Amino acid sequence: MLFAFCLSPVFVFSQKPLVQTFVDKTDILIGEQVQYKVKASFPSAGFKVNWFTLPDSVAHFEIVERSKIDTSSENNNTIFEQTITLTSFDSGRWNTPALAINFNSGKGDTTINLFTDSVAVNVGYAPADSTNQLRDIKPILEVTITNYLWYYIGGGILLLLVAAFLLWKYFKNKKKSPSPGFSSRLSPYDEAMQSLEQLKTLDLQKPDALKQFHSKLAEIFKWYISRKQRISIMNRTTSDVLVLLTENNLSKDTITSTATALRCGDAVKFAKFLPAPAENEECFNKIKDAINTIHTNKPINQ
Repeated sequence: MLFAFCLSPVFVFSQKPLVQTFVDKTDILIGEQVQYKVKASFPSAGFKVNWFTLPDSVAHFEIVERSKIDTSSENNNTIFEQTITLTSFDSGRWNTPALAINFNSGKGDTTINLFTDSVAVNVGYAPADSTNQLRDIKPILEVTITNYLWYYIGGGILLLLVAAFLLWKYFKNKKKSPSPGFSSRLSPYDEAMQSLEQLKTLDLQKPDALKQFHSKLAEIFKWYISRKQRISIMNRTTSDVLVLLTENNLSKDTITSTATALRCGDAVKFAKFLPAPAENEECFNKIKDAINTIHTNKPINQ
């Protein structure tokens, strides 16, 4: 490597300390590195050296690397060497820093302060291309244009087919859904009367039996109407059932008495109401009379 000498290129050993500074180049491109080398020689027995401390930052330069201090001896002299790698990203002419090295004599009464040379370094850009030729980074690529119209049409047709299949399956299953088991060897009226007779066997002195009595009473009436119209009203509320009775031209008295019995049952089921024995019998008779009225007058038919 060729170094530019900033002091005399001949290193003369003497009884006094001597400092030399070298750089391998004085003209660099932005981002290029320069080797800044410091060499110091002093009598081995005469001095104690305080080597320079490199600052954290240097104006216009960045410190890339610093080597260890190499020590050697020659002709009763000690030689210290250190190489600092610098770079710069600022264009211009900039001086390297002058670094202080202190040499203290063994007697302690003499101190010699020497500085490294501040070397001017020119930092510039690469020469501009004067040919003005455009150069491709990559070769020209051929572009293939794909027409996705038929893909969209095919996808739309497929979605329509899937939707049509799902709708067909839905309505097919809906038609196959089992209707309530309206068929029975007994007529709706006979079945209702038979179920009412079975209610009389419950012991209404017990709260659980009382609740079962009113729940079953409402179920018997709803099941009777369901069989008459052949549509299930088992999950309908009391209000819905009364609207249905009104739409089928039952008399106002029949609807009122039926509403009293059903609402009493709701109070027993949901509000833990405990009616008197006379009220239980009255609810039973009102439901039975309503079934008899519907059976006799036949106002409710499919």
